[in-house]
Amino acid sequence: MTDDSTRTTDSARTTEDPYRVAEMTWREIEDALESTSTLLLPVGTTEQHGHHLPLGVDVYMPEAIGERVAERSPALLAPPIWYGVSPHHTFKPGTFTLSSETFQRYVTDVCASAGRWGIESVVLLNGHYLAQDPELEIVVRELRSEHGIEAFHAPLVELFAEVAEEIRTGEVSFHASEFETSIMLELFPELVRMDRAERVDPPRESLPLTDYDALGDNKVGWSLTAEDMDELTPTGNIGDPTVATAETGAALVDAAVSELCRLVDALEDD
Repeated sequence: MTDDSTRTTDSARTTEDPYRVAEMTWREIEDALESTSTLLLPVGTTEQHGHHLPLGVDVYMPEAIGERVAERSPALLAPPIWYGVSPHHTFKPGTFTLSSETFQRYVTDVCASAGRWGIESVVLLNGHYLAQDPELEIVVRELRSEHGIEAFHAPLVELFAEVAEEIRTGEVSFHASEFETSIMLELFPELVRMDRAERVDPPRESLPLTDYDALGDNKVGWSLTAEDMDELTPTGNIGDPTVATAETGAALVDAAVSELCRLVDALEDD
């Protein structure tokens, strides 16, 4: 048994230092806070992703990306938020959903509790982008105004949008199609069943300022109901996952990691 006097006093964090909060002791957290006050919080949901992808896609992606960021830049990686706002996916079994109010309160409380033990900046890595962006924007505002935490909302699609636009193959990537399938092929190929992937085209036309594409002409807020989704897709995905590749996924992941590292490094240098 050792006492506190044997603990390291070196505040220089190295890539070998622990960063996964769930695997650390409170003393290791205390040591880590000598060299970082930034927390990466993967936020997703558990919902249907077609015939070819697992229910946990929206958590697997941000957690794995957060891990790569924490390996390179000074930040701690929190356990992920597994349940989010997914009422539009309840037309298929396996989907869980929370009300907007419950979700916002839960994420806010998680971050506020981290603030009490020394975290000053939180980056919400949103793997369920588009669908729960509005809720997380409210969370960021409350964390900043009510809890004094420098909070940021980072939807993955925004982080890799420029690269995705350049290298995409399919015309539409809305849900469980080219982007998400490619990222999963890069990060967790053992969980992807490409032999079950099917192309599902969205309606030929959408209303002005809206589009069934993650990089589309989405200029106004709108949402789909479970009934809408049930009419749109027999499989659960919208778009063409058959064109997905691990190479595309690697480029998207690299772009997201690079952008997040720039933010974390700037926060820690501030």
